[in-house]
Amino acid sequence: MRNRIINILIFSFVCFKLSAKDSVAYSKEYEIKEGFFLTLEDFVNNNPILKSAIVSNFPKSDNDFLTQVATLKYLVYKNDKNEEQKVEMNTMWGYCQNRTLYLNFHEEFKRVNVIGTLFHFTAMVRVYSPYNDPMNTSYGINPTYNQLQQFVYDTRTNKIIDFNVKNMEVVLKDDDSLYKEFMKLKKRKKADSIFIYLRKYNQKYALYLAKD
Repeated sequence: MRNRIINILIFSFVCFKLSAKDSVAYSKEYEIKEGFFLTLEDFVNNNPILKSAIVSNFPKSDNDFLTQVATLKYLVYKNDKNEEQKVEMNTMWGYCQNRTLYLNFHEEFKRVNVIGTLFHFTAMVRVYSPYNDPMNTSYGINPTYNQLQQFVYDTRTNKIIDFNVKNMEVVLKDDDSLYKEFMKLKKRKKADSIFIYLRKYNQKYALYLAKD
């Protein structure tokens, strides 16, 4: 908990410096530049590796050029000195294409549904089945299946968590009024309201990004 508070304070300090000088609160009108972001800091500063700097055999005229490049093992690009650089794609924070942001999750890029201090996205994950049919020929082998799950990326801690009631209770503790309001709800109502409270939190604690 102590480390979480420290991380939040550090990120808040960075955002404060930005907001005091040359940043704006994120909104749907904000134009995220197209390209690959090496880090969260690059995203906050809206400073990606631009399409024009990327070295690739894929046609840059394609609307899904960046998505094609994202399938490669390495991203090759030219820096400001026109020197060729090479970085592993799985170390990339994310990329933006056609005004849509994609976040690196387990070395795959997932579309972000909600952008704010708290991101929201979904991803297919491999889970173990709690039931193993003894009549099944694969009985005794831990069965797995793909399941679509929801996640939250906390920009203050740079961590991804499951999007569920328990984790939202932890997040909302940062705000006394929202936390008390949420905790008054019945168990079923909480589960139905976590998305509402994610948006409430983002509205109250805006994500500040660099101006153009």
